[in-house]
Amino acid sequence: MHERGSWWRRVIDEGKPRARPVWIVEDEPTVGRLAAEVCEGVGAVPTIFRAPLSYLLALRGSSMPSAVILDWRLENELSSGLFLATRHRYGGMPVIYWTNSPEGLPAMIRNDHLTLIADKQGGVEALERALSWAFAQGWPIPAHSSDPA
Repeated sequence: MHERGSWWRRVIDEGKPRARPVWIVEDEPTVGRLAAEVCEGVGAVPTIFRAPLSYLLALRGSSMPSAVILDWRLENELSSGLFLATRHRYGGMPVIYWTNSPEGLPAMIRNDHLTLIADKQGGVEALERALSWAFAQGWPIPAHSSDPA
């Protein structure tokens, strides 16, 4: 019997949807669980951070998500700091702001071409559309990319 080598595993793996980790920063447990359910519904693997410090520690780690979902109204108004830390660490990562107050977001977020603002009043469909947009951005860049830089 012919033994199938690594090329066969590669063919099988290419047919499977890639697991896409998504990090959610949300201090309200019910909303965080809802966002996680939406992520799972589109095939993503969610991780919920209820506190900014745990998120910042994860940013320093070696793994990276495919996208981040931030809430603007975090306790102590730390969301803009988390946004800046995310951009500093992973400049090309898609960021989704899922918020009830999109009009209150500062220009640095509204004008960031890799940030999409999804209004919570649009329901889970708005978040699903935002996740589709995030995955279409192609982040993370594949290791075999022929980027000359």
